[in-house]
Amino acid sequence: RLMLLSTAAAGLVAAAVSPASAGEVEKSMSVSGHVNRSIVVSDNGEKTTVSQIDNTNVSGSRFRLVGSAKSESMTIGVTTELGIQSNGGLGSETAADTTSLNIRHSFVSVGNDMGTLYVGHTWAADWLATSNSMSGTGDAGYYDGHTIGGENMHAQNNTGTGAGPTVGAITANFTGYRKNQIKYVTPSMGGFNAEVGFANQDRGAASIRYSGDFDGTKVVGTAAWGARSNDFIKAEMGGSIAVSLAGGLNGSVAYSKRDLSGNTANAGVKDPEMWGAGIGYTAGASGITAWYQNNDDIGTASSGAGAVAGNNNDATVVAVVVQHKLSDYGTTLYGGIENVSYDTTATNYDDLTAGWVGIKVTF
Repeated sequence: RLMLLSTAAAGLVAAAVSPASAGEVEKSMSVSGHVNRSIVVSDNGEKTTVSQIDNTNVSGSRFRLVGSAKSESMTIGVTTELGIQSNGGLGSETAADTTSLNIRHSFVSVGNDMGTLYVGHTWAADWLATSNSMSGTGDAGYYDGHTIGGENMHAQNNTGTGAGPTVGAITANFTGYRKNQIKYVTPSMGGFNAEVGFANQDRGAASIRYSGDFDGTKVVGTAAWGARSNDFIKAEMGGSIAVSLAGGLNGSVAYSKRDLSGNTANAGVKDPEMWGAGIGYTAGASGITAWYQNNDDIGTASSGAGAVAGNNNDATVVAVVVQHKLSDYGTTLYGGIENVSYDTTATNYDDLTAGWVGIKVTF
């Protein structure tokens, strides 16, 4: 990885030492972002909860500034993106009316016909490897991000609160993060391109991506791997593929896995896995998708021997989501209904069923 990054950086720097004249460089700046709000109604077998959230698990509200200086031979860019949310999705039950201001991206990019080099805080090379979809319903939620991720499961036969883990904790997919890093993205070659990067805390990642169109049948796919630097997780890996037919029928499958072999404290701990599948239909500005997700052996502990609690845990999700775009207004309307079941070796939980409606306005 370091050799590839060094070679790419040397080539891009070599192009930069002979810059175009000021008259040949076109400079631009843009401001954009969106606000995304949802109303969630859930029943976890013990109580019914109504929450209004910023849909951060799917696409939280944000504001960005993008600048570039572009010539025929090179483009130098800068991006700053802030997450600006009130009552983010993970706090839908327990932290109503909290606010958050966070840095999502802050990076400089240098690109030419050899590819693009990124330096700063942004997605790692394995970002969203499980997220390929051409369903037209991406704002409504999917197995890479649940609108109801902040809702709590409830232990069966518990007459008290019996609050269990959140939906987001038991339905994780194991690829992607944002860190300060250096990342190189190759040009597209025959529909393929590769990404490789090295982040702070000895985190490396790489991916291969594909996009193609075969007489109206579109295909996108990703395979990725990423090292993780803590006392619990050694690496994460996964991928997904999505296909859309010219008539509007589409589908996708995804798989990811977490490698826990990096610490002796994890002896006897099974590597958690996630897989999902969806099928949908798009017609003009509207789409509908039914999807299924299963997580095996995922524990809610983040480090150390507590991970043993994940052995034989099983979470299953079935959902139907819909979406409609009002393109002239930069607005998306969406909704869905989802059922989540979760059982462990120690505790069985009541099924959680939730429905939601939302609106995302882009500017």
